[in-house]
This record gives sequence, C-alpha cells and structure tokens, in this order.
Amino acid sequence: MQNEDTDLTVLEQRLRTSLAASSAARLTDTPDFPLAFGVELPDGLRSSRGNVGIRFSDFAIEGITAVCVDPQRSSIEGNRASLSLAWDELRVVGRYMLTAMPVPVITMDTAGSLLDYDDNDVQPAGAPAVTPLDPAQQSAMLDQARQQRTRLMDTPNGAQLLNHYNEHNETFNTVFATSQAARAAWAAHGATKDMAIHTHAALDPNDHQTTIVNPHETDATFGTQKVSYNQNAFVQQLQITVNTIAADPNFNPFDPNAKPDPNSKFTKAAIAALTFKSAVGQTGNSKSNTHPMTGEQVHGSVKTGSPPPHATLDELNNVIQQGVQPGGGAAAVAIERNWRVLDEDDRRLVRRHLYATSKERAERAEASPDTLWSGACGARIAGASAQIELEFGADARVLSSTIELPAFEFELDDSAWSGAAAEIARERLGAVSFIRSLLRERIETGLGEQIASAARAAGLR
Repeated sequence: MQNEDTDLTVLEQRLRTSLAASSAARLTDTPDFPLAFGVELPDGLRSSRGNVGIRFSDFAIEGITAVCVDPQRSSIEGNRASLSLAWDELRVVGRYMLTAMPVPVITMDTAGSLLDYDDNDVQPAGAPAVTPLDPAQQSAMLDQARQQRTRLMDTPNGAQLLNHYNEHNETFNTVFATSQAARAAWAAHGATKDMAIHTHAALDPNDHQTTIVNPHETDATFGTQKVSYNQNAFVQQLQITVNTIAADPNFNPFDPNAKPDPNSKFTKAAIAALTFKSAVGQTGNSKSNTHPMTGEQVHGSVKTGSPPPHATLDELNNVIQQGVQPGGGAAAVAIERNWRVLDEDDRRLVRRHLYATSKERAERAEASPDTLWSGACGARIAGASAQIELEFGADARVLSSTIELPAFEFELDDSAWSGAAAEIARERLGAVSFIRSLLRERIETGLGEQIASAARAAGLR
C-alpha cells in the first residue's frame, strides 16, 4: 500500500483542495471577431452602417473542484504518478458583446464609374438636388469608356499613359473607399457627373450636336457651382494627388522636414496622378486656359505627341509644400523647374484636404465600437477528462498534461436581437467555425493550466 503522501485518495483530495483556492478557471477576454462588414445597423447609433463583430469576456470554468481520480487508470510508482482525471460536468460561463464599428456610407461607385449613386449628401445647404444616373445610363457610359481605353491602348503613348495610371488602381480605390473627403471632392457638387454625361455625348458618333469634349466656360458649365470643364478636371487631378499621398499613414505633411516615402504605394500612385496632368498639359489646356478639342483631336494628340515626362518625388513634395508653407519659396522652385504653380485656390485645396484626411485618420485611430447587444453565454460539458504525469518532491513538476473535451454546444442569449444586423450575426455565428474552435481551445488551455498548477501543488512534500 502507498504511504499517505502518495496514496491516490489523498492525492485526489489535495487536487480538490488546491483547485478550491481558485474555484473557477478564469479565461482571458477575446478581441472582437469580425462577422460581417457594412451591415445595416439599428437606429440610434453613430452610423447607419457598421462592421459587426463579437467579443467574449468574464469567462470562467466552474465545477473543476469536483474532479475524480480514476484508480483503474491511475498509478503511482516511486516519485511519479500517472493520473487519469474526470468530471461529470463542467460549466463554462461568460459574457458576450455584439459590437459594431461605424463605417461611412459610401454612395460612390468606387469599383466602376467613380460617380455617386446620389450626390445629394455632398450638396451645400439650399443647393438644388442632383439627380443620380440610372443604371442603364451608367452602364452605357462604362461601355463607352472601355472602348475609348481600348483605342488609347492601340498607340504607344496611350498605352504607356494608361498602364502607368492603371498600375495604381487598387491604391486609388483604397483612397476613395476610406476617405469621405476624397469622395466629396470627386463628386464636386455634381460637376463630375455632369462632365461624364457631357463627355459621353461628345464621344458618341451618333450625337452630332455635342462634339467638343472640353467647352469654354461661356459655352457650358457643370454642377451646381457652375464650374468649367477644365477647372474641375485640373482640380480633380490636384485633389486626388493630395488625398492619395495624405492617405499614407507614415507621412506627416505638416512636418516641414518630412518627405514622402519613395517606396510607398501611396507615393507612387500620387506621382502617377501628377504624370497624368503633364500629359494633359501638352494639349495647351490648363485650369485657367481652355483649348477646345473634339474626341478625335484628343486621340490625335495622344498618338502624335511626345511621351509625357514622369513626375518626380521632388515635384510631389513641392505641391505639398506650396500648400502648407507660407510665402512663395516652394512656388519659386516650381517656376524654376517648370512644375505646376498653385494659385491661392489650389493652395487652399491642398491645405483643406490635408487637414480633412488627418482628421479622418485621427478619428479612425480613436474609434471604439458601439455595443449592439450583450448577454450571457456559456456551455455545459459532460464527460471532460485529463491525463497528468506528475513528479513528486520539494520541487514537484508536471511532466505532461492532456485535456480531452467531448463535443458540446456553446450557447448565448440572443433573445433581444432584432433587425438586419441580428439576422446576419446569427447566420455568421452559425457558419464561422473558427470562433467555436478558438473558444474550445481557450477552454482546454485554461483548464489545462489550472489542473497543472493544482497537480504541482498536490505533489509538493
């Protein structure tokens, strides 16, 4: 018979005593697990749409003190013990929070025409409403744009220009998808949409009334602000350059010693936008000067003109500095090097967009999710077991431990959930197996750590 220190019955009692010192195994809280993106949210929250996730907290495993040592599958030999442990039932209890991180409502077709589905949200107070394009009209315009792109690709200059620009489409899409300032600037109070409709008519071989792509201001204006074609086109080129470099999280435009990172995808895309401006400038057109051209003349200019010089990192930095620095130092450099010299409206645009983008970045960094619903969650686990290899002594140690959990149902109280977000959350929770797997793993780990610590204490002499 084993002595008292090594008797299985005594060892079982020591295990229970040690486990009772902390009656429940505490599990660490989880981060937010994403369930769905851009979901319609209940009324009363900061945004009508958000990214829905779920987190778990205050987890504990109850009932672990009722551990039993199976004498038929356990043994003690010398200063070592092999223990087979079992529980009739363990209870996992905790809390869940279904959360929603607000996201802006994007009304722009960022994956297609880059036109707003509805421009009304970016209109100044009292401005006339802008009627959105119908789907058939947008489809026809996109088809024509693809035809024009194919035609441009047939010339070396056109192919070079489009390839240089299209290389950064993903980055430009990121800018539009994440920045309300960029989207509102692109909508331009309906000017960009009106210009797209006008260009579509000018390039239509069956429309003989509209042939000039970029008419004089005296012949046509666009949007509720009544801007000229060239004015909006060159402002758009400047704002997308500024908003693209401002989207780089590692660039601080307000640091006079900071320069854009030449290896950043945002820097490369912003430089591509500047290069595109250089190509247009070869036609004699600028923000303040209009040289009217038909579609055929535009294609002819691309075909026979010189390849546009690539903009540089220094030129990009100069555009930023003209906007943020007082005085004319940066403008003088631009004049000397034949770069674009910003007028006062342009400089205000640069400052406005740099500020707006920085503000958006700060708001995202400080954002915390809203709680949609919270409640109790947990599981009942019948037939859990463990296998422990223990070494006795003044410095007792656990040589190995294995936890085995049978299949169990993890339940949470969703009785208060309602609406579209609730339906999607229920569906995703049922389908996302990794959350259940992670919770199971955390339960196994927490139980294993608790048992190992108790077993070590039971083996001390």
